[in-house]
Amino acid sequence: MKTKNIILLTFTFLTLSTEQIFAFSRGKPFWEKRSTPSNSAQHAPVQTPVTPTPTTSAPPIVSQTPPVVVPTPAPTPAPAPVSGYQEGDIIFIQSQSSQSAALREATGSVWTHVGLLVKQNSKWYVAEAVGPVVSTPMSEFIARSKDKAYEIYRFRHFDPTTMRSAMLAAIQKYNKPYDIYFEFSDTRTYCSELTYKVMLDVTGQGLGRVQKMRDMKLDGPYVKALVQKRLTDIGKELNLDEDIITPVSQMLDPDVTLIEKKD
Repeated sequence: MKTKNIILLTFTFLTLSTEQIFAFSRGKPFWEKRSTPSNSAQHAPVQTPVTPTPTTSAPPIVSQTPPVVVPTPAPTPAPAPVSGYQEGDIIFIQSQSSQSAALREATGSVWTHVGLLVKQNSKWYVAEAVGPVVSTPMSEFIARSKDKAYEIYRFRHFDPTTMRSAMLAAIQKYNKPYDIYFEFSDTRTYCSELTYKVMLDVTGQGLGRVQKMRDMKLDGPYVKALVQKRLTDIGKELNLDEDIITPVSQMLDPDVTLIEKKD
């Protein structure tokens, strides 16, 4: 009787498919993954399927892929506040010179004079075109402004660490007599023309927007009086197509950032 059982068990084991034997070897129920019977399985004796009992059978092993954890991006830090001056910063004042009333009238702005900050012997000066270009102590420059008002801006294209020498050379290049006719030439220089051309030479980007003389407000009494005195009386005519760069157009340049102000 024992011999018969051994023979029957051996026959049954030999008729199992390779996949079923592999399943057993892993301790895994072969019904978890069914496949089409092979030719050898067709000769296996008919068996009644075994239904696993939930209370006694191990639950199927389900392969789970761990969820992908997407890291939350760090918040973008706010830009650090600007502190201190840099050489090449642009300073504007409300000039009280004899021509300032005409400039306010023509440009529609109280900011009528501009210069560039430079540092000498640990002190701040302003390079300004007043015929010729001079280096004025910053405190004296501001003292000439109405109520000592001033605003300082930084041109984003200018890097003082690499462009300082080029800036000083450009300032010297445009050290010309003051241009009372506000002509866009290299023989004479006015204040905002100096800052425009220095930045253009050094950075490749002009500071402010070049306009035409006809874009200015020319019908006011102060402008008319200035034109009469400087042009008409000596036989010259105002060229309405002459290029002009104004301090206020530089103050409104989208590439400048306000550093400090006192209005």
